[in-house]
Amino acid sequence: MQLNDVLKLDIKILVAFVTIMEEGSVSRAADRLGVTQPALSKSLQKLRDLFKDALFTRQAYGLSPTAKATELNDLILPILSSLSELMTPSVLDLKSLTRRFRLRVDEGDLENFIEPLLAALHYDAPGIRLSTSGWGEGSQFDDLMSGHADIGIMRIKGTPGNIRSKLIGYMEACIVLSEAHPLFHQDEISLEELLAHKTVTHHLRNHQESTFQNTANKLKLQGYDIEPSLETDSLMVTMQAIKRGMALVASRSIGELFTDVMCEKKNFYPIKVLPIPKEVIEADEYKGRHPIHIFWHERSNNDLAHRWLREKIIHFMRESPWMHTPE
Repeated sequence: MQLNDVLKLDIKILVAFVTIMEEGSVSRAADRLGVTQPALSKSLQKLRDLFKDALFTRQAYGLSPTAKATELNDLILPILSSLSELMTPSVLDLKSLTRRFRLRVDEGDLENFIEPLLAALHYDAPGIRLSTSGWGEGSQFDDLMSGHADIGIMRIKGTPGNIRSKLIGYMEACIVLSEAHPLFHQDEISLEELLAHKTVTHHLRNHQESTFQNTANKLKLQGYDIEPSLETDSLMVTMQAIKRGMALVASRSIGELFTDVMCEKKNFYPIKVLPIPKEVIEADEYKGRHPIHIFWHERSNNDLAHRWLREKIIHFMRESPWMHTPE
């Protein structure tokens, strides 16, 4: 591209391009940018003429980027991130900060930091709005790459090159039983005993990037059918499943939360927390203590407010009684 071509580029059409990439629709991108659809279509046509590529093709579900568009997106995002840093204040004023942050984190991990984090936001940064939701069934990085999430927390093995991550610590899982379960009076149980009865899981999915995936595959090769009878994101559903005699497989934080909550409920069976069966620990490369990471997109790495929030989360999680901190 010649210098004259470079001069044809302006920030607005670069922002327009990235927004269309993220939304997969000209109309949704126009709404998000606060411009008319014809105006945004005109900007898209300028980009098509400049790069001599269609950039997007229409599909039944929306616009699909061409290979050229995907290549351009990887080049343009760091440019916009650098331009954004030029406008970012060098001093962070938390009291006057008004901003929304979106977290992807499952409930068992949220339990480790949400109470002190909400207190910190209330006193230190009252203008920050927080949105939390669990993980879907797709890739753990799509929402971060598209800008639909700011921070992710999960047990993962690694991240793509444009996703930064930091090890927070190590978490254990546990088994929760009520007195209605046949194995309640045992101090420990084998995997065969556990799987002989119904189980329920709460946010322990076998995502491809999950650290538990290799362990699950090994156990399947050994002939263990580790598929739970019930999978749920609902604490109420999980509570009723335990009450009906199912064994809950969950993080230690969720296990102890259930112990506290359910012991206070009237007309409820006593419950207890047991360690994960030895067969699982022996097959597990992490020996039952799985590394949990916080991760974010490269474009947010030097954002002062983003850095403040993620450092607060790391600090509070490491202070949690259920987290084993790295050496």
